[in-house]
Amino acid sequence: MSKKRSNDEFIILVLSGSIALGILPFIIIRFLQNEWIMVLLNSSAFAGLSTIFAYVYFTGRTAIARWVIAFLAVVVMTFTIYLKGYQNILWVFPALTTLFFALTPLLALIIAIVFLSGITVILWPELDSVSTLQFFTATGSTTLFCFAFAYRMRQQQDELTIQATQDALTGVGNRRALEEKLIELIESIKRYPNLSSSVLLIDLDEFKSINDRFGHSFGDQVLKKFTQTIADRIRVTDKLYRYGGEEFVVVAENTSQEEAITLAESLRRAIEEVELKSECSLTASFGVAQYALDENQWHWLERADTALYKAKASGRNTTCAASDAPF
Repeated sequence: MSKKRSNDEFIILVLSGSIALGILPFIIIRFLQNEWIMVLLNSSAFAGLSTIFAYVYFTGRTAIARWVIAFLAVVVMTFTIYLKGYQNILWVFPALTTLFFALTPLLALIIAIVFLSGITVILWPELDSVSTLQFFTATGSTTLFCFAFAYRMRQQQDELTIQATQDALTGVGNRRALEEKLIELIESIKRYPNLSSSVLLIDLDEFKSINDRFGHSFGDQVLKKFTQTIADRIRVTDKLYRYGGEEFVVVAENTSQEEAITLAESLRRAIEEVELKSECSLTASFGVAQYALDENQWHWLERADTALYKAKASGRNTTCAASDAPF
């Protein structure tokens, strides 16, 4: 089964692959024309881009690859124009476009300005007034268009990412974000098995009765207060997710089951103190499970869910750990 590529991987693979293939014919042409410096320059670019393509294809990592592609685009095009002059000015435009695909919009804009300034210095002796105006108009408009397009696309990507991974009501991570986090954490634990991590599965007690008695609008406010109470009391490295309805999960990294129990009890007592209407109180039950080697994310959550069921069956407003008695 083929691996599903991220957008970043797809962009880098397309950039590196297409540019490498585009350079290849020019290596042959320069070789036949005995332009050995250009052969060396283009061959170096081809080798670098091919290496980047293979690196991203097999590892899926794009951070370094982005910088290498941007570096090659600027350096190779600068040297090409330095060696061949104004006749190669058209190569500036794909180089500019590559910058905005490879880097963040603002960073690409800064590098593009520096790049164009260097090209201007190189070409200045060859440019008359009309050529200068054409050069600045064409490259300036291309740069501004690329910046506007890349900036808008980055905004839309960020908005879509938030919508896909954030619970609309409470602002915490949703079930999809939880799954991604657990998969990432499990991979980390496999690399460093001495590290322990735990999940706290939380269920608000009798929440349906709160909705029935006071209305769903009040119930939504209760959920917001609950998530804020939890968020204020967990570490920056711990993450809170809405698992579904009134169930939530805290992912506590580098935390043993004993430490997670202590954290759960602290959170449970804090929830008891949440101020609502005088005739309404809030409590929660907790199921705690430390990750066991070789289990997947769903089995991990299932063990926490079994512990939560024990806590609910024991009278609610209590904490149970996987395979342990209530506290």
